[in-house]
Amino acid sequence: MSGVERTGNNTEYEAPFWEHVVELSVRLRRIVCAILISSIVLSVLPANWDFSSGAYVPLISHFPSLIIQTVLPKQVGLFGRTYNVVIMPESPFETFQIILLSALLLGSIGASPIIAREVWAYLEPALYPHEKKMVKKLVVISVSLFLFGIWLAVYIVTPWTLRITLSIYPFFVPQGYEAIIRVSVSDVVTLTIELALALGVVLQTPLIMYYLLAGGILDPSMFSRESMKIAFVVMLFVGAIISPDPSGLGMIVIALLLYLPFYIAVKLGEKAYYKRILQELVKEEEISVIKLKRGEHDGMQK
Repeated sequence: MSGVERTGNNTEYEAPFWEHVVELSVRLRRIVCAILISSIVLSVLPANWDFSSGAYVPLISHFPSLIIQTVLPKQVGLFGRTYNVVIMPESPFETFQIILLSALLLGSIGASPIIAREVWAYLEPALYPHEKKMVKKLVVISVSLFLFGIWLAVYIVTPWTLRITLSIYPFFVPQGYEAIIRVSVSDVVTLTIELALALGVVLQTPLIMYYLLAGGILDPSMFSRESMKIAFVVMLFVGAIISPDPSGLGMIVIALLLYLPFYIAVKLGEKAYYKRILQELVKEEEISVIKLKRGEHDGMQK
């Protein structure tokens, strides 16, 4: 929430700073509680719905294996040579890390509507009525973008990154030698979950840009061709941080995946910005005409 709150008649009320801090802490506590509760509930759900066997397998124990099956190839090939990929635990204590990260991802997915609602409720008092209507729609899009970022990481970015990285791994193995590529279970699960959460959060940027442009907070002139080039360079940097792929291809793919929705959001935001300006001009013109007619009417009565 900004420092200025708007009442029903569009008047402004300056709330004390500590009032915002207290409300923010309340919202954050609700978000944390929602993630914790969602993590617990989703973790204990049965992964096998066939109860005839009598075996109960909680989702939290099956979830990491689903991630590994989805993102990690069983074999990789390079220049006609094929190598088997073997997964091995590095330490018995890494199980706790895998469980905690898996529960965090499950909780974030389950609590994403509540997180979006709390963010909306925190921003709501500072917005105009027409902005409130717009944000209500964008909350749904925000949750969709977050879930899309998770899907993107699990089914495209992480598998592609691991396949390239593991293919380069035995590049210098001499001919005639057998090579087995050993992969840590915790490394695969940690990489996947970190990428999923990172992409889910980063994909909120286009939504924020659209809202700031459509609401008139940012001017479209700020997003010139040079500015968009700088934005692409920044996204390349973000891609380099997110992707561990040493070839640089993962960085470029992530940057393109981030830049495309950002570019579309800017263009749609510019369109909404000029539409809002046009509506305001038409409204001002109508008010001027009404005032002019009222003045003429009052003059005729006198």
